[in-house]
Amino acid sequence: MDTERNLLFGALALQIGLIDADQFVEVCELWSARKTVPLNTLLIRRGWIQPTDADHLEYLLERRLERCGGNIRGILATASDAVKRHLEPLQDDEIQRSLTTMLSADNSESTLTAELIGERSQRYTLTRIHSTGGMGRVWVAHDADMGRDIALKELSPEKAESAELCTRFLKEARITGQLEHPGIVRVYDLARRPENQQPFYTMRFVKGRTLSASAQKYHHGRASGNADSLAFLTLMNAFVTVCNTIAYAHSRGVIHRDLKGQNVILGDFGEVVVLDWGLAKLVDRPEEEADQHSILPGRSKSAVPDITLQGEAIGTPAHVAPEQAAGRLDLVDRRSDVYGLGSILYEILTGHAPFCGSDVREILRRVQEDEPVPPRQIWAEVPPPLESACLRALAKKASERHASATELAQEVQGWQEVQRRQAEEERDRLFAVSLDMLCAASFDGYFKRVNPAFKRVLGYTRNEMLTKPWVSFIHPDDRESTIAETQRLLAGGETIFFENRYRCKDGSYKWLQWTAITAFDHQRIYAAARDVTERKRSLEALKESEVRYRSVIAAMQDGIALLDSNGAIQACNASAERILGLSADQMMGRTARDPRWGAIHEDGTPFADEKLPAIVALRTGRPSFNVVLGVHKPNGDLRWISINSQPIFGADEKTVSGVVASFTDITDRRQSEEEFRQTAARLTKANRRLRQRLRAASRKSNR
Repeated sequence: MDTERNLLFGALALQIGLIDADQFVEVCELWSARKTVPLNTLLIRRGWIQPTDADHLEYLLERRLERCGGNIRGILATASDAVKRHLEPLQDDEIQRSLTTMLSADNSESTLTAELIGERSQRYTLTRIHSTGGMGRVWVAHDADMGRDIALKELSPEKAESAELCTRFLKEARITGQLEHPGIVRVYDLARRPENQQPFYTMRFVKGRTLSASAQKYHHGRASGNADSLAFLTLMNAFVTVCNTIAYAHSRGVIHRDLKGQNVILGDFGEVVVLDWGLAKLVDRPEEEADQHSILPGRSKSAVPDITLQGEAIGTPAHVAPEQAAGRLDLVDRRSDVYGLGSILYEILTGHAPFCGSDVREILRRVQEDEPVPPRQIWAEVPPPLESACLRALAKKASERHASATELAQEVQGWQEVQRRQAEEERDRLFAVSLDMLCAASFDGYFKRVNPAFKRVLGYTRNEMLTKPWVSFIHPDDRESTIAETQRLLAGGETIFFENRYRCKDGSYKWLQWTAITAFDHQRIYAAARDVTERKRSLEALKESEVRYRSVIAAMQDGIALLDSNGAIQACNASAERILGLSADQMMGRTARDPRWGAIHEDGTPFADEKLPAIVALRTGRPSFNVVLGVHKPNGDLRWISINSQPIFGADEKTVSGVVASFTDITDRRQSEEEFRQTAARLTKANRRLRQRLRAASRKSNR
């Protein structure tokens, strides 16, 4: 392949999303250094595309070249600007010459994507390949008439000339189109391409993942310790839907013959769809007769061979029934599909098919001769009833399987019903024994269910609670706020928390603390309440005690200050403000170390920080009493105080979390003591002088 063809191949792979921009540039650079290897081969070696992808791209290239008379440069001229921008940095002469041609050509409004992918008829425009299978491929296409995206299925290009596969393809479209059921994708249209008479049909496009992928994801999470019980229940519900879908097909005389998890799509919005009816067969009708009714006008019936021969195995080896594996098509009936359903159930329970391996012949032998490993040996928590249903559906003899898909569905539903009843019984037991008050209220304003705790707390019988609007039990002063909280919840609010007072049967009221959520699907409010009356009373008592405590503290003549673990003042009383000459706001945050206090000893020397009473209590956890020190008020006056410091311990009773300091202004007392001392000294001196005078007088008289 020359440069232009290689570039065109890479550009097409980029624009339909098989590779990204970085991969496009990298593969072009790699190809420019090894031009003996085609670019498509490099993409396959890198693992960025599959060989089937390369075949599809080659087919589109050839079709486009046919329509354009082989003018490959003309096709490159329609390449998008993004493709050209990615090629500009590449340092290769041939690529740059091709790029010059692309840039200088007259670029029409149509792009490479539209020309190559858009095998456009009057109605459908192909967008991208969604999936490929054994004989066909599915495109995501746009339906211009209806303005919607649809799925368009056609034969793979390399198989389009096979009369056998064409017949099988047409039969699939016809059978699928005849089955109108929510679990079977709806077929919109069956037609041929005007240019080559190749058939295609369109159908609803379902976004989602396969049941196989969902089962594997569940078991991967389970193995890593993140089991999602809801995901397992979702898979089981999907399985029942698949059973009912197949039961419907059987009622219309159709058996699927290729049931497996990969042929079931779990849609993003709860859809469960069974796909790929390419091997489906009408019961009690010969293959030849059934196939000939599937031929569209334009193809001779005589050209249709017998597409399914006796002795030929059909279906997917790991999932087919033993009679299919043996090629005994005369024995294939509805119970063969029951086996396929059993293989799907096995995949749900274990994460893989009943029989696995890379050798098809070996798998087919095991299907016919070996028993599957019981699911509980793979996953010990598989419910025994589900294991029993699964192994019965996988029985070697058709007569030992469920007689119908409906019977299998009913057996699984029986397990689901038991699980539901057990869940309800557990819920009821928890509902009954809960110490909290649990209830369900309707949006109409009435309780629909209350547990026994209501009678224990409020005194009403269950019937008394259910026959009156719940608002009638609420204290009149709390009704408005309660209704406002409820309206907020009904308006889409999340879980709400509030308190109100409920009237008891004896006329008293109790405080209840509520938690409530809504379930809009059931028009219900679910709520739990707890009696917090005693807590409320304790809080009120504590509040009253605190008021009294603060009153006592405020009335004390001593100054009181509360310091935190850093020694900063957090609270003080009025006496502290008076003694220190500072307002409470001015003292908040000050520490005992603050130099503005100017603390001094009685002898006038400065007080060291580590000797301050509050600091000693914080450091040692021991109280100190009657420590005298002098502090300066903001106006410079020196006040003498006597301080007691008491440490406060935390919950562990070891860690000091703060200090309470009480102090008395002893300035006046010290002054009085000083005056008394001075007076005493003067009296002592006067007394001494008097005695001296008396002695002198006595000596004089003796002379």
